[in-house]
Amino acid sequence: KLFLGKWLEKLPGVLVHGYVLFFIAISFVIFNANGMGEALQDLSGMFGLSGVPFVNETTLYYLRSYATVLLLGMVGSAPVLPKLIEKAKSRKKLAAVMNWLEPAVYVALLAAATAYLVDGSFNPFLYFRF
Repeated sequence: KLFLGKWLEKLPGVLVHGYVLFFIAISFVIFNANGMGEALQDLSGMFGLSGVPFVNETTLYYLRSYATVLLLGMVGSAPVLPKLIEKAKSRKKLAAVMNWLEPAVYVALLAAATAYLVDGSFNPFLYFRF
C-alpha cells in the first residue's frame, strides 16, 4: 500500500480485494513452509508450474466434496447478505424477526465451522511449530 496506494485507489474494489487476497495467499504459503525450497515448490504448484495438471481426479473429488462449503464461503464473503439484513431490519415487521434470527444464524454457522474443524483430520495449532 505504501508504494502502490495511489494506483490501487483508482482500481475497482473487486480488483483491490483480489490483489489483497493474492498476496495473502502467497504470504500464507511462505509462512507455512519449512524452508524457501518448500515455499518455492508450493508456489510453483499453485501457479501450475510443477507439471501437475490443473484439473485431475483429485481436484474434481475435492471440488465435489466441498462445493457447498465453497459456495457458502463465496456468498458469505460478499457484502450481499449484510445489505439484505439491513434492508430487512428497516421494515418494522421483519425487524423483530431479524433481531432474533440473525444471532441464531451466526451461532449455527459457528457450530458448522467447528464441526468441520473437528471432523477434519489432524489440525495442529499453527504456532506450535514456533
